Amino acid sequence: MSAPAKNPSLIVGIDLGTTHTVVAWAERDAGPGAIRVFSIPQLVTATEVEARPLLPSLLYAPLPGEAPADPFGDAPFAIGEHARRRGGEVPGRLIASAKSWLCHPAIDRTAPVLPWGAAEDAASLPRVSPLDASARLLAHVRRTWDDAFPDRPLAAQEVVLTVPASFDQVARELTVEAARRAGLSARLLEEPQAAFYDFMRLAGAEGLDALLARSGGDATVLVCDVGGGTTDLSLIRVARPAEGQPVEVSRVAVGHHLLLGGDNMDLALAHLSEPRLVGGAGEKLDPARFGQLVLACRAAKERLLGGGDAPAPPEDAPVTVLSHGARLVGGALTTRLGREEVEAIVLDGFFPAAPRDARPQRGRSGLVAFGLPYERDVAITRHVAWFFARHAPEARGPTALLLNGGVFRARRVAERLAQVIERWGGPRLDVLPHADPDLAVARGAVAYGLALAGRGVRIEGGAARGYYVGLEPPAGGGPRPAVCVVPRGAKEGSVHAAAGRTFALVVGRPVRFDLFASDDARADRAGDLVPIEEDRFEALPPVAVAFDAGDAARAAAGKRAEVRVQIEGELTAIGTLDLACVEVGVPAPRRFRLAFQLREDGRGARAAEAEGGARAAEAEGDAAEPAQGGAAAERAPARPHAAATQGGRRLEEAREAIERVFGKGRPDVAPREVKNLVRELERVLGERATWTTDAARALFDTLAASARSRRRSADHERVFWSLAGYCLRPGFGDAGDPARVAAIAPLFAERLAFPQEARSWQQFWIAWRRIAGGLDEPLQVAIRDLADPFLAPAEQRLKKPKGVKPEALDDLLELCASLERVPAGRRSELGAWILERTWTDRDARLWAAIGRIGARVPAYASVHHVVSPAAAERWLDHLLREKWQELPSAAPAAVQLARRTGDRARDVSDRIRGEVERRLAKAGAPEAWMKAVREVVAVEEAERAAFFGEGLPVGLRLVGE
Repeated sequence: MSAPAKNPSLIVGIDLGTTHTVVAWAERDAGPGAIRVFSIPQLVTATEVEARPLLPSLLYAPLPGEAPADPFGDAPFAIGEHARRRGGEVPGRLIASAKSWLCHPAIDRTAPVLPWGAAEDAASLPRVSPLDASARLLAHVRRTWDDAFPDRPLAAQEVVLTVPASFDQVARELTVEAARRAGLSARLLEEPQAAFYDFMRLAGAEGLDALLARSGGDATVLVCDVGGGTTDLSLIRVARPAEGQPVEVSRVAVGHHLLLGGDNMDLALAHLSEPRLVGGAGEKLDPARFGQLVLACRAAKERLLGGGDAPAPPEDAPVTVLSHGARLVGGALTTRLGREEVEAIVLDGFFPAAPRDARPQRGRSGLVAFGLPYERDVAITRHVAWFFARHAPEARGPTALLLNGGVFRARRVAERLAQVIERWGGPRLDVLPHADPDLAVARGAVAYGLALAGRGVRIEGGAARGYYVGLEPPAGGGPRPAVCVVPRGAKEGSVHAAAGRTFALVVGRPVRFDLFASDDARADRAGDLVPIEEDRFEALPPVAVAFDAGDAARAAAGKRAEVRVQIEGELTAIGTLDLACVEVGVPAPRRFRLAFQLREDGRGARAAEAEGGARAAEAEGDAAEPAQGGAAAERAPARPHAAATQGGRRLEEAREAIERVFGKGRPDVAPREVKNLVRELERVLGERATWTTDAARALFDTLAASARSRRRSADHERVFWSLAGYCLRPGFGDAGDPARVAAIAPLFAERLAFPQEARSWQQFWIAWRRIAGGLDEPLQVAIRDLADPFLAPAEQRLKKPKGVKPEALDDLLELCASLERVPAGRRSELGAWILERTWTDRDARLWAAIGRIGARVPAYASVHHVVSPAAAERWLDHLLREKWQELPSAAPAAVQLARRTGDRARDVSDRIRGEVERRLAKAGAPEAWMKAVREVVAVEEAERAAFFGEGLPVGLRLVGE
């Protein structure tokens, strides 16, 4: 979509909220008092349009035959108030909380995963990604704005888009991309800052002077913004340097990302209401109807908590969920929520008393729905106390409190938080007025734009976090060090270089850096080395850089090409982080931008040395190493590890052995030398299990360069696939793996040159199973298309491809069971075929395959690929009838199928899980297995590694969701 040329006459602020989207605007030359709210036209019924200040951030997919008007081009969805109403009436067709999904690392945020928990066979249901859902909301705003202001299109104006202060750089970049897809170029602003800009707009200079007077001349303001999906905390300092000088305002700190807000309160009320609706013990609503219940509880909560100018709230309110069947009176399930019990849950559960030294509980939550990993500790007051203690350790409490978010419309909720803070024993708390928490952020975004133009006080502060690149841990043990590349507080547009830290990067393959962020108050500078401490640093998705074709060509020609660089970082004007490697010591330095790896496998693995070392600073033979780049350059400390014996001359000897067998024709290569190639490599490098990731990938690169030579003989072909799969397993984890997988992927269609060799088919299937984690969905589907006619029951009558007669079908079955990116419906179909075989075949591998297919937590794929709980329950029903003492795979498969995730869209019923737990106990299974079925626990690294059927390369560590 081409955007009009920028010649902005207006400043437009957009609050893309979890619950509502709000737009405000003002003329560029106006004062802060001239800000207006744009009433957004939207469907309020299937045929009626009305302009309202709040646009519900919801997308509803109409039922087949349902034909609402589409005056704004939103099809195949309806957006806004009509979406909210119909979403509460029709289960499973509403997309909500897209903003929360945008920051969820366990899913592919660019894949069509929403509505979450939709039935596998819902073919008529359109699905979108969290990124596209956000873009559609912004596109609706753009179209309606352009209709209202045809002479001043939105894309030509200065747009400020707000995000939670706690959004990491990936979520910020995705937000910018959503705006771009909607045809907008936007600058980002943190929401708590926007709320304070709105306060300053209303208070004016006199209000700020009064705040300083009440605070003794220096005010520390705690901004607490509790929205629909997140709790956002910021500290802002207001001070006057000297008498007669203007007031200075700066953002001192921001809190961690907390997926905790109004949605959690609605969920808590839904869990309270559910037993009243369904009656029987252990009965639960299906995910779609539970989604209806959450919406109904939200409406009841808003009525019962009241607030603002609303009339006195009632004593109770109805909560209704429409029934799928007609057996219930009136076709609906209904209960009531009382005002006192709602206040008790919100006040005592989310705003309990918390001393200043309180700390929140960490870990995964038991209160999970729709796949979102909410905070374990829902007590907002404990998070507030911990945030303040970390960032203002010398102060007993803030001098002022600014509240924002719809929950604070309820007077008792606002009073409760203020009381908790006052009990810390700090100065008298000044609770600042807030005119309208629903509109404050959008209006504050406009006030920020005006401040940039010199029409108001600007909040200073720079980068909310410092950013660091991880290095190797010290040889003698201890915390892993990291080098600061962008310090906390860095100003917009200021470029920072990690002075004194020069890297020599070997080109010809991409290089990956482990990136960390910290909001700690310590004053690190770019180039400083600091220890990585778990409670102070947050691991971000890795960043990668690839070098140009010229360097790659020199490397391919056998010339070891290196580029010596420093890492530079900049907080851009639009609010995102720009990292790059910049050449040093050359007249015309090149700049290679570091891009975040956002694919789902980017979160799934971290390539590190056995002791946890960095990809950016490793020993000889690796992609990167610290270089002696002048007086400031530094080499990381050496340490003995497996890579030390597998690099250099030994690795070159191993590569020469591969080239001797697979390189240009050598008449002196005997057939036995081909057969014994793997044994020769083990003689040179040590046992295969000790090969490091880097050594294995180097061997693969040498082998892949001569891939056509695999057709020389049956032994060449078998050894090629045996070695290729082993060296590239599990298909991801190293920065160069996507390119490696792309290079080998076309070979699947060529299949075997010697198809009569059963052992070659076996190694062919095993190789693709080993690298399955790196295969994209189209290739995994292509594998299934080839395999299904040979695996399906005869009555399916699937047509077998001509000229293909594969052997080793058991290995083919294991491969297909490992293809987690195949659509869930086809994976369920495969599970059903295998289940049918278990009736007459006692092979333990069959249940192992079913366990993999039906696992509640995938080993490498996005969680939206998990098969339905209904399918898993059918398989468990059969497994529970088996004689487990005769099937060593029965108990592990049962754990995979019944594991509790906390996600209603994935979990099997409590009844089934109870039966599985009792059966595990009877079988003498480890307590950890029973605990995984009973409660939400993290998947251990060893469990994920076991999925691939063998040890991972040394230095590759799988990381869970």
